[in-house]
Amino acid sequence: MKKVLLTAAVAALISGTGVTGSAFAQSRADRAALTANQIVAESDAHTARVKADLRLTPDQEKNWPGFESAVHDIDKTRADRQVAFQAEREQREDGSDVIQYLNDSAKFLGEHSANVKKLADAAQPLYASLDEQQKKKFANELIGLSREREIDE
Repeated sequence: MKKVLLTAAVAALISGTGVTGSAFAQSRADRAALTANQIVAESDAHTARVKADLRLTPDQEKNWPGFESAVHDIDKTRADRQVAFQAEREQREDGSDVIQYLNDSAKFLGEHSANVKKLADAAQPLYASLDEQQKKKFANELIGLSREREIDE
């Protein structure tokens, strides 16, 4: 059961775009105006808030850097992709290149799969070290973030 919850939470975290902190409230148009570095900075700030909310013990802290690094790397890739996608969309206003769209979608799904695995591997030691209340907070945070992310993509 715990593995199912962790897998679902990790998949939810990765499904879509990255952690974006205060940008959640922004519309898609406002969101597109952000640079990749701004998106990543907001993601990093949100990740720091998650860490603070978990109130990790010194032993649990040892498991945080791997998770944090994986989230940062995934968010950087996502932010770069989001900015590039917006630029491509503006160039392809008529939407006539459906084959390119399908190829881009396939590429994204492959990257998404690799990112889910990367995050699951990075989250596992941290998750295993958390107490039951922390696990609930962590899982809820990951699922909540994924719902906001779905809006961005």
